[in-house]
Amino acid sequence: MLVYRHCLGAISIIRNGSFFVFEQGRNAKYFTFIKTSPSMRVKPVLICLLLFGLLACTHESEIPLPQPDDFDLQVSPFLSLDRTAPDYTVQLPAHLLGFSGAQAKPAVAQLGRVLFYDKSLSKDGSISCASCHHQNAGFSDPEKVSTGVYGRLGTRNAMALGSMPWLSGTFVFDSTGKSLLPLFWDHRAGSVAEQSTAAFTNPLEMDLQISEVLEKINQSLFYPWLFQQAFGDTLVTEARVFTALSQFMGSMSSQHTRFDQAMLQAGATDPVADLPGLTPQENEGKTLYRLHCESCHGGLTSPQKVYEANNGLENPYIDKGKGAITNKFYDNGVFRVPMLRNIGKTAPYMHDGRFADLDAVIEHYSSGVVKVFGLHGDLLTYNENTGNYDPRHLNLDPTQKAALKAFLLTLTDEAALSDPRFSDPFK
Repeated sequence: MLVYRHCLGAISIIRNGSFFVFEQGRNAKYFTFIKTSPSMRVKPVLICLLLFGLLACTHESEIPLPQPDDFDLQVSPFLSLDRTAPDYTVQLPAHLLGFSGAQAKPAVAQLGRVLFYDKSLSKDGSISCASCHHQNAGFSDPEKVSTGVYGRLGTRNAMALGSMPWLSGTFVFDSTGKSLLPLFWDHRAGSVAEQSTAAFTNPLEMDLQISEVLEKINQSLFYPWLFQQAFGDTLVTEARVFTALSQFMGSMSSQHTRFDQAMLQAGATDPVADLPGLTPQENEGKTLYRLHCESCHGGLTSPQKVYEANNGLENPYIDKGKGAITNKFYDNGVFRVPMLRNIGKTAPYMHDGRFADLDAVIEHYSSGVVKVFGLHGDLLTYNENTGNYDPRHLNLDPTQKAALKAFLLTLTDEAALSDPRFSDPFK
């Protein structure tokens, strides 16, 4: 009888031409017994080969278990992220003329995603950018006014961010990243950096100085790995923070709507004719949109030409809008004109959330525009009897109102509202 103990703690016994193996597991709690049948005699050559293999096996030859790295130790416990950041490139369909899809670096945009959702970057640790910009609401706030740290209420409804190619194309940002189209309802910010700074430092929002934001980032366990992936080292700077936020927000897009699908189905670049992918009611609403809404809110396939306007919400003014920034009387009541993609998901509407639904918005333009100084020209009509300009009311009938609403709902991009690349990464 020959007995040999090999590297896994097994005892192999060859006896009378039969092969027995008693194998003790690593945890010393189990054994395995294998025996050849009496008719299966093990030949001497086979025995030699077997013994040679066993002798070659040592403890040192065992495959070592992979050791956890910084990602496993510092990132995975807090964030649901992959080691390799996803692609954030925006590929716009051909019919969206004049726009430029974002070309973000994946790791930079992924860092921006974490910053966007990080509640620790606020004074009481309760508010992030996403607290006022909900993905399932087209990155708008479903409340009339937003809530900041310590439950402080803001004064305006947070603007939707879900159509950022309209803000990130070459027609909006110059080569240095400066915005050619001012941001916020009152156009007081000239870049994403200025916009983000205002949100971080506003006492009614996150209420931190930028130096405090950078300090909190430096104290985090997971940011060093993210900055290393994004920029090649772990240095945290104000410019890098805003670059990451800009690339993340600039990648938000809404180009997979039912309207876009209908345009692709028709092979059209200009939605003049009825689209086979829309219902008769939706096509009627599209015609009404082009007739009454396009001049301010932009063509369905091209950038808008009017970015700010007084739309006759009130007289006298409660909120002066841009006028409060410039102190110019003709800017009173002037606010940003938003794009209407995902408009069906971004209620309530207007700068103060005064309209709870699309029906109220449509009714405003049908019958509710008030006479006020500075009313935008597209909302004025000449009164031959008085020789004055009066507010222009669309005077839509119920069928037309329903058709316009039905078309506006085709501008919803359901995929963008649940895209995991833009979801909350925190566990």
